[in-house]
Amino acid sequence: MGLRLIWCCLALCFQLDTASADVVRFSPFDDVGTAKGTLSYTNASAPSSGTLRLGSTVNFDSTNFMRFPGRAPHEMRHAFDTLLVPVRDQTAVFYGLLAKDLDIADDFSFVRFHLEPVARWHDGRAVTAEDVAFTFQSLRAHGLPRYRNALRNIDIEIKDAHTITFKNRGARSWRYIELLGTFPIQSKAFWSARAVGDITLDIPLGSGPYRVSELSFNREMVLERVEDYWAADHPVNQGRWNFDEIVVSYFFDETALIEAVKSGRLDVRREFSAAAWDGRYDGDALSSNRIVKTTLPRADAGALHTLVINQRRPPFDDIRVREALGLLFDTQWYLDLFGGAYDAPGSFYGDTPFAAIGSASAAERTLLAQFAEQSPQGAVDSPAPQWPEQRRQRMRRANALLDEAEFELRGGVRINPITGDPWTVEFVTAHRASVERLEPYRKALEQVGIQLDLRAYDYVSGRRLILDHEYDLTLLTWQASIPPGVQETWFWHSDQAGPHGYGLGGLNNPAVDYMIDQMQVAKDLEDLQAAARAFDRLMRWGHYVVPMWHNASLWYVHGSDLRIPVGGHVETDPIVHWWRAPPPDN
Repeated sequence: MGLRLIWCCLALCFQLDTASADVVRFSPFDDVGTAKGTLSYTNASAPSSGTLRLGSTVNFDSTNFMRFPGRAPHEMRHAFDTLLVPVRDQTAVFYGLLAKDLDIADDFSFVRFHLEPVARWHDGRAVTAEDVAFTFQSLRAHGLPRYRNALRNIDIEIKDAHTITFKNRGARSWRYIELLGTFPIQSKAFWSARAVGDITLDIPLGSGPYRVSELSFNREMVLERVEDYWAADHPVNQGRWNFDEIVVSYFFDETALIEAVKSGRLDVRREFSAAAWDGRYDGDALSSNRIVKTTLPRADAGALHTLVINQRRPPFDDIRVREALGLLFDTQWYLDLFGGAYDAPGSFYGDTPFAAIGSASAAERTLLAQFAEQSPQGAVDSPAPQWPEQRRQRMRRANALLDEAEFELRGGVRINPITGDPWTVEFVTAHRASVERLEPYRKALEQVGIQLDLRAYDYVSGRRLILDHEYDLTLLTWQASIPPGVQETWFWHSDQAGPHGYGLGGLNNPAVDYMIDQMQVAKDLEDLQAAARAFDRLMRWGHYVVPMWHNASLWYVHGSDLRIPVGGHVETDPIVHWWRAPPPDN
């Protein structure tokens, strides 16, 4: 069984068999990867044994991936296979897993998946087209709003047990094929005895490399290797899934989890906080080399940490107000505080080829010219407006903008021209540590007469307030998918700007919508880059977020006996292709 390159987009397409003038068949393509035909960033010779112990502070309330609201354990996804597997070190390339090949209409009006006849659920029954149809019908009825929206214009037709067609009646884009290909397929037979729309903690039936053997609500989950896993020898799985058992323990807070890493109760943790990375792991475990800290370069756009501004609430629909809020955030002070762990914020696409640089290209200018009224003139000449470097100059500029927006200063307090009351900006979060971190920003706003109300809630309450858009500012860590187009739709398209939309900022800008739509339908790399770069310019010139800092690295604290292959930074989940080095010979 060779690696199956069955679909990719842009300049990377391999058309192996044209079924008709309008339909392209993508099927096995074996000469890919290393000499052994495995993924380039895995170690096919990695030893496969032992237990990997992980920890999480993100609790779960369900084992149902298809229901919203509800949160299933993230690691449980490894109990399920998907139709396609993304190749992490190439742009828009996928290999087949449950799907052995597929047909795609040239205009993306339909995609037909041909399933692997040998694919099996853990109880031995075949994975069929009925299972695939059930998964997406359930997701369309009960899933996250973004899934319901993406699937509402998709018709599903089953030809036979191993052939299923998805017909697209809506906006046609290759992105819906990505969604279909990468969601964990569920067993129709398993769910026939359960209500998909209900919360359940029943241990699910999967088809993937692991099965759930134990589950204790918000305490522990154990995944065990499936010995007769149907795709164990599939090339896409070589060098992956290198542990016999995965144990995930759930903790109340970060402090307890970090102490568990230091004490040896956990094997690996991905750290997100520069402050924790810099000092909270110090001690005997680190000095004795029992645990080590590993920094890996990210293969994507990195993480842009921001405060997103809710434009559903006046006066945040005023660009002058948004720019003033951005000017008052002292990024350099934070970069110095973090000791170089973070970079200055810039493009929404980091240092990738999709970031806007210099003056706009001819292709970008053509796109932007259609929306002259929504596109600041300077966006053509520069990717972002230039702010003063000196703190005092930035504060003067912010004061001038607020004066221009008619925020009168009375006795050192800015008066909201809409309400006539002292202006208070409400920040809402479900992460209590963020409140202390934003204290310098609160003081900076206070100096120009703005009160910043920092509100931290428990996870459930905070998440509900954020989903209901009950905030002026909230945290958004923007991690753009590469190639871009999907997350932009979820977070920034006007389709998500309504009262119940997923867009945190409530952005409603026809120019931004157009650039996102162009990313969705781009058929070559040049068109995609032009649309992404124009989007980047509009977002940065529109001041829709307060940029704080950027992180271009992945930070792991782990046992010194754990290994990751060279180039393994393209997978962030240690379950996938880490391994434990065997003990040295005595």
